Amino acid sequence: MWSSTSVVRRISLALAVLAIAVAGPTPSTTAGVRNEKTLFKSQPLEWDPDFRRDGAVATLRFTRAWVFGGFHAPLAGDPVSCAGLLVAASQDGGLAALHPSGGDPSWTTRLPAGLSVGPVSLAGRIYQATRDGRLFAVDGRDGTVLWSADLGAAALFPPRAIAGRLLIATADQALLALDPEDGGVRARRPLPGAASAPPEPAPGSILVGTEHGMVLALEETRLLVRWRRYLAHPITAPPLFSKGRVYVASADRAFRSLRFRNGRPLWTVRIGAMATARPFALGPWLYLLCYDNDIYVLRARSGHLMTRVRLGHRLDATPALTDTHLFVVPFTEAALVGLTLPGLQAAGKYALDVPGEWFTTSPVLIDGRLAVGYGRTEGKVIALEVTTEAPKGKGSNDGVS
Repeated sequence: MWSSTSVVRRISLALAVLAIAVAGPTPSTTAGVRNEKTLFKSQPLEWDPDFRRDGAVATLRFTRAWVFGGFHAPLAGDPVSCAGLLVAASQDGGLAALHPSGGDPSWTTRLPAGLSVGPVSLAGRIYQATRDGRLFAVDGRDGTVLWSADLGAAALFPPRAIAGRLLIATADQALLALDPEDGGVRARRPLPGAASAPPEPAPGSILVGTEHGMVLALEETRLLVRWRRYLAHPITAPPLFSKGRVYVASADRAFRSLRFRNGRPLWTVRIGAMATARPFALGPWLYLLCYDNDIYVLRARSGHLMTRVRLGHRLDATPALTDTHLFVVPFTEAALVGLTLPGLQAAGKYALDVPGEWFTTSPVLIDGRLAVGYGRTEGKVIALEVTTEAPKGKGSNDGVS
């Protein structure tokens, strides 16, 4: 018979062998194996019939309406809608306001310095920051320069129109609040590190993230600090406020929910890659576009994964939204992709079909059309008509609502 000591030793040996088998190969044997991109390895998808509806999907058809090619340098930032026109800027300081119906310019102007960020539209005016640290106000109707203001340093992102003022994060680690009437600085907040994403609005507040990992909620009038939360990793996308919470993406491939009232953490989920595009909320769900080519959809209250949709290339541009569809331009894919909302079924694709080129701006909706920029040496803007073709056996409807 076995002694009790022998039995214990045999059981211990068996448990050790089992642990090795479960753990898998040692690091030395897995040096050539690539890890999975996604960090969702065990969380099951949530099933919700209101989220992912089964059945045939109406097909989106894209038709080129016009192309404007009057720029002599690549585009700077995204086009914007202003006074019924589509305004785009180029890196050499050019601005052009295009009629959305035919793409012909209503006016053009040139600023005295180069551009690295795009314009913003507010109350019939265009506001454009230049590389030499100035901000220009331009009349959206005729392109007349109304005034310029010294920012003290270059703007890191396009101005954000929040609560009737222009919020601008600058390279000298500051956030400025400017009066849009005359460019006067109404408030200034030094930041603990350079802003890593544009400021975002929240009720009575401004949200901003920094490249050294701080999220701040600032009072919107004087930019006083309401709370700050240190996350130890750079904030990679604009913070999102929705229903009493702040959602933040960071460089450790994490997405966090914070309580808006005090910044207290509520949940954290790991995602497959960094997210730099602006996230958005739709009903009870959060949509997060990532560098690993995926769109993650999470339940806002808990962070539970609803679905994960793989596209062909990384996603870093702000999407365009309608009531029924999401439009994205995966980087270097040279295609615009339409997906249904909320479930993200594939609905259609437009291929640029210009050798060596891809889309360089986010898509913008104007007058029922989608406009998007391209051109790596000379900027161009293309406008697309979008129509819907109902599933076989159904009636057809024109346009995208």
